[in-house]
Amino acid sequence: MDDMLTPTVLKQAAAFHGHLGPWLVLGLKAGAYARRKLAASPFELRARVFCPAGTPYTCFVDGVQFSSGCTMGKGNISHHRAAGCRVEFTRRDRPGRVRLALRPEVWTELHARPSRGMAGAARLGREFAGRRLAELFTTEGRGRKGVRE
Repeated sequence: MDDMLTPTVLKQAAAFHGHLGPWLVLGLKAGAYARRKLAASPFELRARVFCPAGTPYTCFVDGVQFSSGCTMGKGNISHHRAAGCRVEFTRRDRPGRVRLALRPEVWTELHARPSRGMAGAARLGREFAGRRLAELFTTEGRGRKGVRE
């Protein structure tokens, strides 16, 4: 499945968030995937985001909000302090769940490659936007399998 983000979506998300960066892009990809996989509107979804408190990690939360439509205002997104970065989406109206966890090697890469200011963060964000979801996330559960596209 095509999960590349268009330049228009990246521009709109950056305007919402304040800048473009890799953590925002990761959240965008996760939310967009969940909406497609669960065939749900923003009013039918709930998102539980698990990541450290504080930037740059909470930029992931903004990406999830923008692409999934789960928002603080609707009360269908929550942030939970955790090590690593993962998200769980469920539907309000029927069974269905998507769990995505950032691959450990991506976590390591993000910490080994400092973005060097806003321009560097935007460059890295665009790079991540071009990567396939399966390169970035695993599904949680038995065996931490790769994402099926």
